[in-house]
Amino acid sequence: MTRFYTVRCCPLTAQFWFLGVDARQGDLALRGFSKARAAQGSSRYTLGDLSLHSAGLTLQTPRGPLHFNRRTQTFTLAGQHVPLALGRTQVRAALQGHERWIEGRYGPGYRPALADELRPPRPVRAALPAWQAWHRGSLAEPAPLAFVGAGGGAFSRPTQAEPHLLAVNQRGPARAPVH
Repeated sequence: MTRFYTVRCCPLTAQFWFLGVDARQGDLALRGFSKARAAQGSSRYTLGDLSLHSAGLTLQTPRGPLHFNRRTQTFTLAGQHVPLALGRTQVRAALQGHERWIEGRYGPGYRPALADELRPPRPVRAALPAWQAWHRGSLAEPAPLAFVGAGGGAFSRPTQAEPHLLAVNQRGPARAPVH
């Protein structure tokens, strides 16, 4: 069995557990995700710009694919590390779209009932409050970023145009606290 390092109370820890349940129950396919064989591990599920795999996820952005590695709990864009909080902000809309679909299908109490019924592992249970806050929009994380400049480097705050894109400018790698 594969072991994963988890950042304390990271909402993606619980999100991936829920996505695994959705895959086993056929909900990803029902929503329209296409299932394809992956070179390693579980199948890859893709819907639009979002691809899911047990090892992580990929979100296609205009600057290239934004990858989340579940094992290391890190985000990368074009080979550069993206601070965890900023990466989570970028994938949040795609994942919330799925959660809205699940809630519409099963009702608002489905996810908490699922967690009570299936008793997820301890790291997932610990991450459930952060996951709930993240989906309510109350988890304190930076606003989405916009691309700035033409090269690799640090991150900057959003511009009015295209606030959903990751920012990159000329100042070097950004430092952000890991939660």
